[in-house]
Amino acid sequence: MTLNFIFRNTNHYRLICLLLFISTCASAQKDAQFSLFNLNALYINPAAAGADGLTKVQVTHRTQYIGYQSTYADDGGALSTQLASFSMPVKNFGIGFYALNDNSGPRNDQDFKLAASYHFPVAGGNLFLGASAGLFRQAIDYGKLRARDPDDDLIKTGTISEMNPDVGAGVRYVTDAFHVGFSLSHLLQPKYKLGSETGTNPLPTTAYLNAGVNIEMGYLLDLQPIVLVKAYTGSASVEGGATVTYNKKYWVGATYRQQDTYFIIMGGIYLLSDQSLRLSGAYDMVIGGNNQKSPSSFEVMLSYAIPSPKFGKKTIIRTPRFRY
Repeated sequence: MTLNFIFRNTNHYRLICLLLFISTCASAQKDAQFSLFNLNALYINPAAAGADGLTKVQVTHRTQYIGYQSTYADDGGALSTQLASFSMPVKNFGIGFYALNDNSGPRNDQDFKLAASYHFPVAGGNLFLGASAGLFRQAIDYGKLRARDPDDDLIKTGTISEMNPDVGAGVRYVTDAFHVGFSLSHLLQPKYKLGSETGTNPLPTTAYLNAGVNIEMGYLLDLQPIVLVKAYTGSASVEGGATVTYNKKYWVGATYRQQDTYFIIMGGIYLLSDQSLRLSGAYDMVIGGNNQKSPSSFEVMLSYAIPSPKFGKKTIIRTPRFRY
C-alpha cells in the first residue's frame, strides 16, 4: 500500500492515522480536563494529599461536547470521564489515591495513582511536598473505527491495550489567606504502541500551576479567585475565575478557559449541617473554537469529608466531680 493511497482521502485518513499511530511519533495526548479543579487538587498535584486536614472521598463524572456525533453508531461519541479519589492526613503526612477512567471515542485511558505528601511549617503556612506512583493504561477499540476500506491491513481488530508505570511530583504551599501549587505529571513519559510496530504514543510531561486566594467579604460571604495553568509539549492552557460562598453552605462561581474559549458556570451546596457532604456541578459553554462540537459540557461531583483522625493520648476533660 503506497503513501499516496493512504493519504488521498485526507479527512478520513487523518483520523485513522491519528488513532492507529502509524507515524513514528503520534501527537501528544492531553490529560483529562475538569472544570471543578479547585475542589479536587489531588488529581493535578500529589502534594494535595491530606492538605486540607480532612479525610475526604470524592466521585466526579464529566461529559464533554454533549450531542457530538461520531463516525461510529454504538454511542453518541461525547467524551466521558469518571474520577474517584480518597485523601487522608496522618500527622505530618498525607496519603491519597485516585482512579480515572477517560473515554474518547475508540480510545480509553485509565489512570491509577497512589500519592503521599509531607508537610512542615514555613513562614506562617504549611509547605507540602508530594509524589505519586501508579499505572497508566491506554486502550483502543479498533471495532469502533469506520474505515472507507474495510480490508485495509493497517487496521487491527478487537481491543488492544497497554499499561505502563507512571510517576509524578509536586509542591504546595497553604496558608489561611491563599494557596499555590506546582506539579509535574508523567515524569517517565511512558510510550504506547497499541498494535503499531513502528509508531509510539508517549505521554508528555505536563506541568500544572494552581493557585487560589481566600477573601472574607463579610460575615456571610467569602470570595476565592482561582487560576489553573497547564503546559505540555510547547502548548499551554489557562483557566481563571472566582467562586463566592454564602453562609458556609452555598457557593457559586464562574471561570474562563482559554482553550477552545470556554465560559464555565459552577455551584454547589452542603447537604448536611456539619458540611461533611457536598454536591457540586459545572456547566461549560463553548463560545468559540471548533464549531463542530456541541456548545455544552457538564460535570458533577459528590464529596464526603470527615475530620482527620487524632493520634496520641486522649485529651483529659476535667469536671468538678472528678479531679486528676
